[in-house]
Amino acid sequence: MLRFLADLSLSYGPLRVFDSITFRAALAMLIAFIISLKLIPQFISHMKSSNITENMIKDSKEIAALHSAKAKTPTMGGLVMLIGVTVSAILFLDIRNPLVMMGLMVFIGYGLLGLVDDYMKYKQLGNNGLTKRQKLLGQIVIAGVICYGLSSYGGENTTKILLPFLKWNEFKLDLGIMYYPFFILVIIGCSNAVNLTDGLDGLAGGCSIFASAAYAVLAYIVGNSVMAGHFRIPYVAGSGELCILMAALIGGLAGFVWFNAKPAELFMGDTGSLAIGGVIGYTAMISKHGIILPIIGGVFVIEAGSVLLQIISFRFFKKRIFKCAPYHHHLELSGWNENHIVVRLWMIGAILAVIGLGSLKMH
Repeated sequence: MLRFLADLSLSYGPLRVFDSITFRAALAMLIAFIISLKLIPQFISHMKSSNITENMIKDSKEIAALHSAKAKTPTMGGLVMLIGVTVSAILFLDIRNPLVMMGLMVFIGYGLLGLVDDYMKYKQLGNNGLTKRQKLLGQIVIAGVICYGLSSYGGENTTKILLPFLKWNEFKLDLGIMYYPFFILVIIGCSNAVNLTDGLDGLAGGCSIFASAAYAVLAYIVGNSVMAGHFRIPYVAGSGELCILMAALIGGLAGFVWFNAKPAELFMGDTGSLAIGGVIGYTAMISKHGIILPIIGGVFVIEAGSVLLQIISFRFFKKRIFKCAPYHHHLELSGWNENHIVVRLWMIGAILAVIGLGSLKMH
């Protein structure tokens, strides 16, 4: 919204700074961080007085016992982050840009879907929240609406994707109509992977900061014709503004992790995890770097993959590969300290994000 100040730069030159994506990204990160720091303590107090706390029902009795002390911790903290990131993004994004508005729609839409699920869990409505089918249907509908908007807005390269280690000007994979199911799959997959990672204090939030930072850089480069040409990757007009959305997300996440680090004073719930994963997946696809999402979001892949392997192994062979899934619970039952698990997975997440960025010079 404040982007319009750049239009006044002819009258007052210093206002040109609002035409800078990096300047607005820095402000968006700062404002989202401040909003989170200011609102979360009040939110925690309200949730405690309303007795809206985490439902500690776990598949494993051992995990439930390990986490028993967290039973009175307020949840739905993702709502505050959702508000902070949205307000900050709207302030500093160019709201005339369809790409960023669709990104905000994914973020808000998935957040509201998670909020409904969290609220139903609290009220013990339905089958302890939305069923898996209901949640999946909601995710598909939201991503499908975005796909329709993208098909109307997109240019000649919309359905083309960048393959790692190959030069864009020499080879680009055109998925045609199949791009849209792939687009939906990436957003839903990333959203659910972050959701599965959200099981230890600070784990999902910290890993999401590293993934968001990597895609903030990629969105900025892809949205700059000169830099995209230098790295020989696709130029996507308008995608640079997604750098600001990712920066706002980093700020909001930093403010949230401030209170979510062990011992957590607040949990994000599905409200936060679904929204975070959805917008990271969206940015990955718009920046044409969806294929390297399993690298940049490697920790999320490990967590989601462990659940999938556990299900397949038990269903077909009646055996469990892990003591408990997702993988962070397996580590807990293997005797690892929660802080050690979180910090070490943070380090792995940071390294994988840098590796993902390192693919730029390989094109």
